[in-house]
Amino acid sequence: MPWRGPARSVPVPEPADMVRTDVLKALADPVRLQIMDRLAAQPCGVSELSRSLPITRQGTAKHLTVLRRAGLVRSDHGPSGESYRVVPARVDETARTLARAADRWTTQLSLLKAAAEGGRVDGVQDDDAVEDPDGPAPR
Repeated sequence: MPWRGPARSVPVPEPADMVRTDVLKALADPVRLQIMDRLAAQPCGVSELSRSLPITRQGTAKHLTVLRRAGLVRSDHGPSGESYRVVPARVDETARTLARAADRWTTQLSLLKAAAEGGRVDGVQDDDAVEDPDGPAPR
């Protein structure tokens, strides 16, 4: 395969495009995703929430703590006790950031596909490529 010069670097995301790792870790657990779905439908307390989950009340409380620390849910103290709800702004921010990352990866993968198929990428075609001075790579 002809040598094409140094590899292009993948752009480093701007801080505004980055999702905190605690958010990704919080969303990586299937039980926490169930909790997010349930709270998106309706705010509720730990006891009520734990009745619809395959874990104990104590386990539910621990998962809620992880989600709260990640900024995905918040708790409100009302007359009937503590109630949890989703923080829509944080969820929307996370979704937008992940969508931008997906767009970047789609672009990068399209460029890679075009290069692999011998298409024109960044103004370089196969016949424009520089030959590797060491010859072809061993097979």
